[in-house]
Amino acid sequence: MKLLPSELIVDNFAGGGGTSTGLERAFGRPVDIAINHDPTALAMHRINHPHTKHYCESVWDVDPIEATSNQPVGLVWLSPDCKHFSKAKGGKPVEKKIRGLAWVALLKSLRHGAHWVQMASHVQ
Repeated sequence: MKLLPSELIVDNFAGGGGTSTGLERAFGRPVDIAINHDPTALAMHRINHPHTKHYCESVWDVDPIEATSNQPVGLVWLSPDCKHFSKAKGGKPVEKKIRGLAWVALLKSLRHGAHWVQMASHVQ
C-alpha cells in the first residue's frame, strides 16, 4: 500500500508505540496521530514517537475532522483491547461489549466521509 504524502496515518489504541514503530518502518515516516485513553501508555508513546500528535482520550470522543484538520487519512490502525472478549486474559471471555471498539472506524468514516483504510488485530 502506498500513501500519498498528504494522507495521514492514525494509530488508535496506541499503547506504548509498538504498532506505530512498525507503521513508521513500513511507510518511512512518522505516524501523524496516536489515540489512547491511558495517560501512562500515551506518555510512553510520546517518548517513543515525539513527532506524533497525541490524544489522551477515548477513541469515541475524538472528532476525526478536528483531529485531522480535515486532511485526508490514508490509514487508520485499530488494535482494540482483546483481554475482555478473548482467551488472552487466561480464561473465559469477560466482556463482549468491548468488541464494539472496532466499529469506531466504520462509524466515524461513514459519519465524516473520510477516505480510510481500516485494519484490526484479532485473537481467538
